[in-house]
Amino acid sequence: MFNTKKLKSAKEYFLSEEQFADTVNAGLSLKKKSLPSWLLFDKVGSEIFKKITELPGYLPAASEFEIIRSHKNDIAKLITGNSFNLIELGSGDGCKTQILIKHLLNEGLDFHYFPIDISSGAVTNLVRSLEDNYYNTSLKVTGLIGDYFDGLDTVKNNGKNLVLFLGVSLNNMDLGMAKVFLERLSQTIGPEGYLLIGFDLMKDPKLLYSAYNDPLFEKFNLHLLDRINQELDGGFKKEYFLQQGQFNPITGAVESYLYSMHDQTIHVKKLNKKFNFNAWETIQTEKSFKYTLEEIENLAVESGFEIVEHLFDSRKYFVDSIWKVKH
Repeated sequence: MFNTKKLKSAKEYFLSEEQFADTVNAGLSLKKKSLPSWLLFDKVGSEIFKKITELPGYLPAASEFEIIRSHKNDIAKLITGNSFNLIELGSGDGCKTQILIKHLLNEGLDFHYFPIDISSGAVTNLVRSLEDNYYNTSLKVTGLIGDYFDGLDTVKNNGKNLVLFLGVSLNNMDLGMAKVFLERLSQTIGPEGYLLIGFDLMKDPKLLYSAYNDPLFEKFNLHLLDRINQELDGGFKKEYFLQQGQFNPITGAVESYLYSMHDQTIHVKKLNKKFNFNAWETIQTEKSFKYTLEEIENLAVESGFEIVEHLFDSRKYFVDSIWKVKH
């Protein structure tokens, strides 16, 4: 069984022009200009980010691939009983999860895979790929297009759940936001539910600097200016800006900035507003928080989970932590 289901109208999960305009206006009007990183993830931005994850120097993706390959037996051992749901939040192309799916099928386990993503294209392509690769197996797949929690509400009463939240999505939230998200998750995935969640660990700041200053990161961040120009008739010239990422030991995050290379005034016509930039003034575009194990363990307990096991890559650059809902 291979199918997809829209949880709501797809339009509800993409920024309307008004929402985009309000967010850009608010961010550029701040004394310290800042735009949220989710503005970057339109179709083009997502394609650029996919290329970033394939870079040898982009440590989270390479490290997590290693973890899934090395620890697929440990993950499979979580599964007890006759059947279970494998639920992935923000599945994208499911490239890491397909390693696990293949192993679970080889182990003869009975499960139903539910990839959940707001991108209808990503979910549709993933379901088709799995159908092509596993049409003659017992695999059941239902792709859910929509919000994570709407998707979980659709699935959660249909048996035991193993929820995957891979990659660095949580790492883009500050600790307060992450705790709120995880508290809601602990209340949603069911009393026998497990969560496998990825955290990028704190490491040598020089490694972080190198990873977040690849030319593709600059292209990715500068794409935000393209979006403003295209959607709001903005007057940004990308050649007058440059990007740099740097680790901030106070916030515990790698922060990316676009720097204005000289004094300039940008007219955004659909906002009917002009924004002044001094030379070397910045727009913050990304935050990627790096965690210590102590922070991860405290976050789990405070959010209603208990730690089952930490799964590391060989260099301990990344961890996929297995949590269970606390009774």
